[in-house]
Amino acid sequence: MTDSAELERRYQRLLAWYPATFRLEHGQEILGVLLDSAHEGQQRVAFADAADLIRSALMLRLSPASWAPVTVVRAVRLMRVGCLATIAALITTFVTEASVRAAMTQRATAHQWSLMLVHLTAVEVIAPVTVVGWLWLAQAIGRGRDWARAIFFAYFGVTTLSLIFMLAERAAVYASADLIALAVLWLVQVSVLVLIFSKRSSLYYRPELTSSI
Repeated sequence: MTDSAELERRYQRLLAWYPATFRLEHGQEILGVLLDSAHEGQQRVAFADAADLIRSALMLRLSPASWAPVTVVRAVRLMRVGCLATIAALITTFVTEASVRAAMTQRATAHQWSLMLVHLTAVEVIAPVTVVGWLWLAQAIGRGRDWARAIFFAYFGVTTLSLIFMLAERAAVYASADLIALAVLWLVQVSVLVLIFSKRSSLYYRPELTSSI
């Protein structure tokens, strides 16, 4: 396989991240520009180019439909923030875990210690999956999938229960950073819920309601 053919194959793999309709309309044009700008003998895609292609593809996939109301557009943007907040919460959990364990060993009861340990472990296991869930739901909500609103509401319920649990177990004393990160995530979810269940958004998800107004 020649250098140019190998590079083209690698670029095509990255372009597969883009929506199919976008690839049909612009794929060959983008591929041509990428190959024309490549260095002689280049076989691998530069890291910066790969990151830029993947970032652009994700932004396209997460973008709401062109006819989506402003409330849905804002909700999707907030969900991107929520994804970042989830990552921040996960990082906070990892960074502060040692200090949380030390504080609870000194002052917490055995019951509190065991419950908080289960909670920390659950966060470390579930949070990476939740990041993917944020992106998946953002795409579905932006595209007018009504079932995505129900799933997001259920997700909000889980976050609310987690927040209540941490407050009940005196997380403000033992794990204040974790509690703050979870509270920020909860506030983002509340804002998203207000937007996607607004009257304007409801007409987008359930257009049959228009005839009854």
